[in-house]
Amino acid sequence: MKRFALALAPLALASAAFAQTLPDVPDTDESGSWSLVELQAVWTDLTEETFKSIDTSADGAVDATELQAAVDGGVIALPEASSGG
Repeated sequence: MKRFALALAPLALASAAFAQTLPDVPDTDESGSWSLVELQAVWTDLTEETFKSIDTSADGAVDATELQAAVDGGVIALPEASSGG
């Protein structure tokens, strides 16, 4: 069993390395998910069409799992951090 766990450890670490940290997106209505308008506060050029493609559950809101999948899949890019200088 230890050999199995040791064999999987590098794969788990590699997967974690590919996951990108999501930016702080304000959830202004405190619903636990984001609307198009809420996501547009971070992704100002986000269109309704792209929002619908991110909202894979088609419930009109994007949760953290859907947003992470969109970032990981290249549907949207993480905003670039502003340089302070």
